[in-house]
Amino acid sequence: MIGRDAELAVLVTALDAVAAGDGALLVVEGPAGIGKTTLLDATAARARHRGITVLRARGNPLERDFPFGIARQLFAPLQTGPSWPDLCRGPAALADRVLGAVPPPAGAADATAAAAHGLFCLTANQAAARRTVLCVDDLHWADLPSLRWLVGVARRVDDLGVALVAAVRTGVPSEDPGVLGELLAGASVRLGPLPPGPAAALVRAALPTAGPAFADACHQAAAGNPFLLGALLAQLAGGPMTPDAVAAAGTPGPERVGRWVDQQLRTLPDGCAELARTLAVLGPAPQPRHAAALAGLDLDRAAVLADTLRAAGILAPTETLALAHPIVATALHDGLGPGERGVRHARAARLLAADGGDPARAAPHLLRAAPAGDPAAVALLRAAAERSTARGAPEAAATFLRRALAEPPGDPEVDAAIRLDLALALAAERRPGATELAREVVARIHAPAARADAALRCGRGLALTGDGAAAIELYRMVLDDPAGVPEPALARLEAELVAAAWTDRRTLPLLRAALRRPRTAVPLWRVNAATAAVFAGGTAADCHALLDPVLDDDLLAAEPDSLLPTVATIGLILVEDLDRVRAMCRAAVVAAEERGWPSTAAHGRFLLAHALLAAGEVGPAAAEAGAAVAFKLRGATPAGALQWALAPLVDALVEAGRPAEAEAALAEARELPPDAVSTPMVLQSRARLRLVQGRPREALEDLREAGVRWAAAEVVHPGLVTWRADAVAPLLALGERTEAARLVREHAELAERAGTAGPRAAALRAAALLDRGGRIDLLRAAVRETAGSPARLAYAYALFDLGCALRRANQRTEAREPLRAALDIAAAGGAQRLAGRARDELHAAGARPRRDAVRGPDALTDGEQRVADLAARGLTNREIAERLTVSRRTVETHLAHAYQKLRIHSRAAPTAARCRRRASDRGTARRRARHSSPG
Repeated sequence: MIGRDAELAVLVTALDAVAAGDGALLVVEGPAGIGKTTLLDATAARARHRGITVLRARGNPLERDFPFGIARQLFAPLQTGPSWPDLCRGPAALADRVLGAVPPPAGAADATAAAAHGLFCLTANQAAARRTVLCVDDLHWADLPSLRWLVGVARRVDDLGVALVAAVRTGVPSEDPGVLGELLAGASVRLGPLPPGPAAALVRAALPTAGPAFADACHQAAAGNPFLLGALLAQLAGGPMTPDAVAAAGTPGPERVGRWVDQQLRTLPDGCAELARTLAVLGPAPQPRHAAALAGLDLDRAAVLADTLRAAGILAPTETLALAHPIVATALHDGLGPGERGVRHARAARLLAADGGDPARAAPHLLRAAPAGDPAAVALLRAAAERSTARGAPEAAATFLRRALAEPPGDPEVDAAIRLDLALALAAERRPGATELAREVVARIHAPAARADAALRCGRGLALTGDGAAAIELYRMVLDDPAGVPEPALARLEAELVAAAWTDRRTLPLLRAALRRPRTAVPLWRVNAATAAVFAGGTAADCHALLDPVLDDDLLAAEPDSLLPTVATIGLILVEDLDRVRAMCRAAVVAAEERGWPSTAAHGRFLLAHALLAAGEVGPAAAEAGAAVAFKLRGATPAGALQWALAPLVDALVEAGRPAEAEAALAEARELPPDAVSTPMVLQSRARLRLVQGRPREALEDLREAGVRWAAAEVVHPGLVTWRADAVAPLLALGERTEAARLVREHAELAERAGTAGPRAAALRAAALLDRGGRIDLLRAAVRETAGSPARLAYAYALFDLGCALRRANQRTEAREPLRAALDIAAAGGAQRLAGRARDELHAAGARPRRDAVRGPDALTDGEQRVADLAARGLTNREIAERLTVSRRTVETHLAHAYQKLRIHSRAAPTAARCRRRASDRGTARRRARHSSPG
């Protein structure tokens, strides 16, 4: 550590942060041999001296293709300890399945995110149990799945309370420069050349009789690089210590290190060179039996030769078979000819595979060996790909599968199976070429049942990532040539085709053609038929008659990665079966969070947001839709799919009295795609925002455009197609009364046919804007229509409009009750815009409305309520943070506010959770009593 005191002091600050319960991120950067590893060694030693747990890993060029190799190295010391079962509790159990010998089952949704989430939770559990430093050397050689997980740790290192200390060699390309760049953007320690003084101290430590001129010549020759300086001194040992001797030795560098290694090996006993080169091929810290077998040595002889290599400085002075430095490893590996390297790597792959270990550890060697048409190599690569996919590393799986195709497989069926798995791996990561390869795979398969299965699996994978058009093309490849395909398979393909066709108006003709003569071998056709009936303006009875047999028998649970559950949920929302939708979506979100499946959770959240908004739970709707939109934006979700979450977010933010945030959400989203069925939804939501902003003309433009798009899609249900009722207010503001009257009539006709409370109340409220004489009667009818219905937000607005009409008719006393009821519903659900308007009207009616609740469950924000609910179920702050994907500090803040509002002093009080539940039950009972009032 000579000459690195200042740099070491910076790293020690990371240890100070961990000791204080905080976190730290530091990256040590510099060229090869500059002393990064030595600095990390010193930091680790000081951490252990303080009682801090140090988990270490080191990247290696070979292990770039070993998924989660860095993560496995870091946690390997803990896996054999008695605390491992406790560390793997809760969501961290996902990490145990990723890191363990037995992989999780293949085909799990969101496997990539589940793996990262599990590792993150494992890190959180470890940090909560012990102060911890994660120390990763040669991060530039880290495998991509581990690197992505470490980026997640780095983003929330303060919340976790861990230190992440990494070393990166400058000038070495990373597997993913963008991911590595995010880590490098943090605090860094840049190691430069040693100054002359410290370099001279190193020279004298190795050669005590060295003079100043010799030391200065060595410093200049090695350019201040400690490792190269050491290699130069080893070369000069025993000779004259003069500047001329240094000059004669030449400038040290990686090439000269290689020549020095070769020179050393020539002087060592037979077998040393073979063992050293074998270790360079096998990679870091191989098993002694593997190294001995590959080098053609017995185990005892290999152990003796390893000691000889340690004494010569070629192996590190440790018990493991580790080469002294990556420069030495590179020199030994690159010193082999390309043909010999490939042969040795192929032998290594066969050796490791025969030993029965993880195929994903053996397969990277085949990536460095020439293809040879070996069926065993193909089988090994396929097994490694299957493990990688199941563990959440589809990019590694794709690499192994491409290499398997290059072998080549020989058997056409095996070739087709490999291409199918490759297409699924590419689709899982939205990688280029997934669609073309999937199309090629389906076309290649001749067996009818296998061809149908391939189309279904690839199509579902593409549809879930937003490429519905590609999915439909695959389904049609089978449906248009169905000879020999079993009827149940055709029925599934057709059901998925229809589900995918809902998303784009250009594919709606396919949908309608299929629904006219549905394949009924399996009852999945009922899902699409039910939603089609609803979109066409059908009743709740029409929907339930078709859909209930599927839902009651839980048939959708047997259809993994399908869009059909989403289609069913949308239909239920439109027929106002909101309690069922909320139960279904909440269960799906909780299950997805427990499994670490963020895209599945986001999907459930945006559907839940639609139901919550209609039910008057504006605050929770904004939270759920906001989380869904944030995830979809991070994941580069196609715009059409994003808009299903964007529309309820904008509406909820408008109702919550947060129009600026609604505007920001619209601005952050991408362009509105012209053919997406979701586009007119967003146009309607934007129009409602424009009307609140006092921009009626722009609102009307958006609504008319929405009407054109809905007409093109032939969707008419007034619970979704709201533009007619929404347009009445801006039309009246612009003096276009005739058109407003026409639209009221059209909406009323559609609402009467659909029979749902929300649209019928909207028709009555819109008619009341036109009919001053009958306004109060129309609004009383709107209140009766929605009283007791699931459409609580529509009920609140009907009450408010009735109260306003009564006050303006100088019936001030009678106006107060509906206005109070509207205020209570709005305030309880977080509809602050409506609550504020109702409060103003109550003042105008001569009443003194009660203030918003500052105590009790009604006072909790949606975030406080979610955190309090989980705390009441016994989850710790850390577990709540993991479940909600927020920081521990956010949880602590929400709980502190909730405790204050609920008059709970701490969770440690034995009755705290029960008190919260009783308070919530009382608040719920009061709200229900108020909501049931007919106004």
